[in-house]
Amino acid sequence: MYVRFIARLPLNLLGIVFGCLIVMQLNGCQSNADYHPEERVATYTLHGDNTRLQKMITRQRIEHGQEGDQNGLYLLQEGLSAFMARIAMIDNADVSLDLQYYIFSNDISGKLILGKLLNAADRGVRVRVLVDDLGAPIQDPWFAVMDQHPNIEIRVFNPVVARSGLPRTFQQAFHFGRINHRMHNKLMVADGVAIVTGGRNIGDPYFSNDETFFQDVDIFCFGPVVSQATNSFDTYWNHEASVPLNVILKAKKGGTLTDLRKMGAEYLYTVRDSEFTKALEHSQLGQDIVSGEITFEWGQASLYADPPDKATKRDEVDPQQFLGAKLKTVLNQAREQLLISSAYFIPGENGLAFLSDLEKRGVKVSVLTNALSTTDVAVVHSGYSQYRKPLLEAGIQLWELRLQAGEERRIQWFKGRSRASLHAKSFVIDDDKVIIGSVNLDGRSLIQNTEIGVYIHSNKINQQLADTYKEWTRPNFAWRLSLNEDDDLQWQAQDKQGNLITEYKDPESSGWQRFKVWLLSWLPIEQQI
Repeated sequence: MYVRFIARLPLNLLGIVFGCLIVMQLNGCQSNADYHPEERVATYTLHGDNTRLQKMITRQRIEHGQEGDQNGLYLLQEGLSAFMARIAMIDNADVSLDLQYYIFSNDISGKLILGKLLNAADRGVRVRVLVDDLGAPIQDPWFAVMDQHPNIEIRVFNPVVARSGLPRTFQQAFHFGRINHRMHNKLMVADGVAIVTGGRNIGDPYFSNDETFFQDVDIFCFGPVVSQATNSFDTYWNHEASVPLNVILKAKKGGTLTDLRKMGAEYLYTVRDSEFTKALEHSQLGQDIVSGEITFEWGQASLYADPPDKATKRDEVDPQQFLGAKLKTVLNQAREQLLISSAYFIPGENGLAFLSDLEKRGVKVSVLTNALSTTDVAVVHSGYSQYRKPLLEAGIQLWELRLQAGEERRIQWFKGRSRASLHAKSFVIDDDKVIIGSVNLDGRSLIQNTEIGVYIHSNKINQQLADTYKEWTRPNFAWRLSLNEDDDLQWQAQDKQGNLITEYKDPESSGWQRFKVWLLSWLPIEQQI
């Protein structure tokens, strides 16, 4: 996608110079003299003592005999389930909803969630939505109409004021030092008592409703970890880089909330016969979450999140506060196995040494990432490809997702062609710990962007995620990389009849794709991708 491509490449020098030449003409778009972040009134998560979600949590604890120090945990591995969990949270919230996302698409999934948020606000729920300006460049003035609702406020993280066209491009170029740092977090909080976080943004590809079929995971949680999540959200929300939408986008002239509700109803009518909408109508997960029919697992959990200052004044922040430092400490505790799913994987020399040391200590290290045919950002593959051979030489298992991954499951949604792509960012540590979040093992996640993740101690969740990893690395899901007798790379998998397939160049890719990756590999931009 364009967003993920442009987020990973520095703008070229010519663009920056050109931006500087015209900055005086764009000065009116660069800032708003009426905006003074220090004058805003800080707001914080609202909690409800007797909400429907709180009653569900109380029932769960009583029925399972769990004390308050334990977290209820439910792994969301399938896209439709992940969507329904979010819908259930919105439909059953009584006090507050807080959403923080890198991408919030204006597609079926995005519009359905926005419609549900509007309904929640109409019944008195306070709604706060924080989106990243590059991942979700809000241009539609109807968002500004929605922002006028007394119970809704939308903020944009680290924005430029121009919403589209050349002015936006030039502003991004001129402010590249600031714009290069993005908020990659994904978090939803309901009534201050339940959260969903993980790898998924808001958009059709993440919820099994697009011809690009993302393999991803989220976690639904309630318990002590939620207070850590609300503290993180509130810190971002009240940060000076989170700019109210009305500062940068004006409402549609003549548009009203009544018009918006009517437009939403008409949209729901137009998509009523889609496969996705029909599947939603028959899904029981949302009802089962609230009724307590689903089986929650239990365990300790801690939420790790980069401070928002990482995006605005990184050099002033203690590096030990960064998620990457905490991640390294946790992974270094592995004793038996470490299973890594990372959509974008560029370990760098330090990461290569770290994983190699784990392998030397007897830890079985296995990594699943995208193949050239399944990645959506070629420049990332160019950075990763340079480390494949050293990783294999260190004894690390390496897998790349196949285009046909999960074909049996995908065919129920798309009768024609569709392509798989790995989007998960998860870690299975030994037999009792996992990390699920937004952080890839690459320079952009660890150095440039802000990220979020949940560190969980639970044998059951560990086993579920390990089983998912095992499924994702089956021969019909992924290519296993190895070195042949000539010390060259080879890819091996199985065809539909179970016969071994061996390839000696990036499978299912064209000569042009491979040439482009080779060319990009010469660029000195590893920390940017």
